[in-house]
Amino acid sequence: MDPRLLQRSRGVRSSLVAGVALALVGVLLLVGQAWWLARLVDQAFAEQRLDPTVLLLAVTCVGGRAVLAWGSAVVAARAAVTVRAELREAVVAEVLDPRRLGPRPSSARVTTLLGAGLDPLDGYVGRFLPQLVVTATVPPLVVVVLLLVDPLSALIVGLTVPLVVGFLVLVGLATQDRMSARWGELSRLGRHFSDLVGGVRTLLVLGSRQERGLRVTGERHRRATMDALRSAFLSSLVLELFSTLSMAIVAVATGLRIVDGGLSLQTGLFVLLLAPEAYLPVRRLGAQFHDSEAGVAAAREALDLLDAPRHHGDRGVPASPAIVVDGVRVDRGVGAPEVVVGDAVVLPGELVAVAGPSGVGKSTLLDTLLGFVPLSAGALTLGGVPVDEVDVVAWRRRVAWVPQLPAVPAGTIGDAVLLGAGGSRDDVVQALADAGAEDLDPDRVVREDAGDLSAGERRRVAIARALLRVRAGGVDLLLLDEPTAGLDAAREQRVIETVRGLGVTTLVVAHHPAVLHAADRVLELGRVPEPVR
Repeated sequence: MDPRLLQRSRGVRSSLVAGVALALVGVLLLVGQAWWLARLVDQAFAEQRLDPTVLLLAVTCVGGRAVLAWGSAVVAARAAVTVRAELREAVVAEVLDPRRLGPRPSSARVTTLLGAGLDPLDGYVGRFLPQLVVTATVPPLVVVVLLLVDPLSALIVGLTVPLVVGFLVLVGLATQDRMSARWGELSRLGRHFSDLVGGVRTLLVLGSRQERGLRVTGERHRRATMDALRSAFLSSLVLELFSTLSMAIVAVATGLRIVDGGLSLQTGLFVLLLAPEAYLPVRRLGAQFHDSEAGVAAAREALDLLDAPRHHGDRGVPASPAIVVDGVRVDRGVGAPEVVVGDAVVLPGELVAVAGPSGVGKSTLLDTLLGFVPLSAGALTLGGVPVDEVDVVAWRRRVAWVPQLPAVPAGTIGDAVLLGAGGSRDDVVQALADAGAEDLDPDRVVREDAGDLSAGERRRVAIARALLRVRAGGVDLLLLDEPTAGLDAAREQRVIETVRGLGVTTLVVAHHPAVLHAADRVLELGRVPEPVR
């Protein structure tokens, strides 16, 4: 069991506590059932009579175990539903958490988790974990009870049960890679399908090839699933075989001693009724182990997503802060060069252009100012406050940002411009005109993915939104990432003049000479050579 699941899910903790309590009660009923049934048979054969009290006690124990099994199934099913709901809520909260550091998870990954990706938790939490508790509780207690009535049978059971568990471990290790491969195939299939749905219009043109690719991916997933099922059936056969042989040893030893008179009929029957219950939980655990592998893989996927680092700063930033960069280094991950920014100061009200070759880290610098990416070394302060100590939620409310690939939500263009700022229709029209988008109708409806807008139109809508936010007040920093890409010279000049007239501290990532010449200063970033390996 992943300990992170215990920490995050109250449903799992409650399920384990309830499972232990139910298992203890079940052991008591199990011992009582075996004892009274053995007593009943002994009376019928040895004494030629039937005691109603003994019969009532035996029936009570059998009925109690039936009620207990029903209660255990109900508790386990509710726990599974609770855990799935908890993890889904946690994943949604994680995706929307503004304090999360690092890259956001892909939409395909989130869709897989929130959809069928967490369904295997039903088998893991609803069946495997309760059976795991029973397996850890019942066999040791059965051995203790057998030790009190028949030490030889207790010795046989105590030596053979660990052997069965050992085979279960070997089977688990052999199938772990196959289940991981199955989860990988499911994830890849989900990402592939999500990409196809996102490009459904292109799919109409390239349908045959994409359809063939989807069929091949689905076939790989089917083969991985069938391999896992084959391993499940074979492992169940192995566990059943060794459990049967172990029980046969107990039965032969007990029967011979009953015949020789070394063991009473009641004690022998009690041992024969109770001993199989030491192997039954292990056999059931082995049968459900493959459910657990899929559930563990799903839980690990969700928990890995939930374990992303977070901002813990809570300090406020002064109004119109000066930005001081002191040897900032950002590690963008394995295989990517490290981003290095030397010493620089951006004074309040300045328009500073960030220039340099593609991939040098210009957009990464903006991400550090927004608190999306943690620093590996160096210092970055906002009005004297280190960026990693800043309350990023409050700070981002004071930043207007136009990313390189801006998003436009579903609705009208006017609603997209008003997002996060508010204002009248006249404000929207003015902001669109200042962004060079006077040809866009504020009442025009766009789809959810804004696929009916060109890249230039989306960029202009995002610039208009940023302008409206700055004019609404409360914004101390404007961040623009290639804001004039795709604009003609006249619209580019209009955007530059509008930004210069705002009077707010502005960092703009740009390659165009017109933007570089209009800036107060140009901050040049250069690539640091990668270390030789």
